[in-house]
Amino acid sequence: MKLYEKIYQLRKQSGMSQEETAEKLNVSRQALSRWENGTAQPAANNIVEISKLFEVATDFLLNDSYQSDDDIPAVAEAKKVNHILRTNLTMIAIVAQMSALNIAIQPVADGINPTVMLWIKAGLLLATSIWMASNHRYETDLKQRAKNTKLELVYCCIQASIALIAYNTQLYFLGAVMLIAVGLLYLLKINPKYMNRKFTK
Repeated sequence: MKLYEKIYQLRKQSGMSQEETAEKLNVSRQALSRWENGTAQPAANNIVEISKLFEVATDFLLNDSYQSDDDIPAVAEAKKVNHILRTNLTMIAIVAQMSALNIAIQPVADGINPTVMLWIKAGLLLATSIWMASNHRYETDLKQRAKNTKLELVYCCIQASIALIAYNTQLYFLGAVMLIAVGLLYLLKINPKYMNRKFTK
């Protein structure tokens, strides 16, 4: 199997579009298309990036002795990536953390032990925050991961400030609206534009 066939098959197996793959490899979609058509060859540094992205050995990419599609799963299937699942888990974690913040600012109803509720609220907030932070491991580009961590830290500080102000001023409804508005801005604008977390089709 030739290099261009392997690139095409690996991309298809990963579930990524040409545009998404080209962006992750820091090349144009046209360049990737030429690689997949066999009309151009990727440079040595591109081969390394392809091997990192699809988690296969460079030897596999460069060795034409693999003759059929059956060879690809033997090398790559163990680390096959489900990008739709990863994207959904990341988005759900953000929504869950936003919901936990909304629960945290609400007053405790009569007849409910406030200490117990405090522990429940703190546990929910801690669990969802850890879930959000753990999703950074999906980003293989270390520079992008560092950028994402900083952006998410700023987001969490803004949300925490809104929650504290709403709780102390007893503006619970306004606080909930603000938390949701900032959360949606982060989810729908900041994540896809600046954090390489596009919604996967």
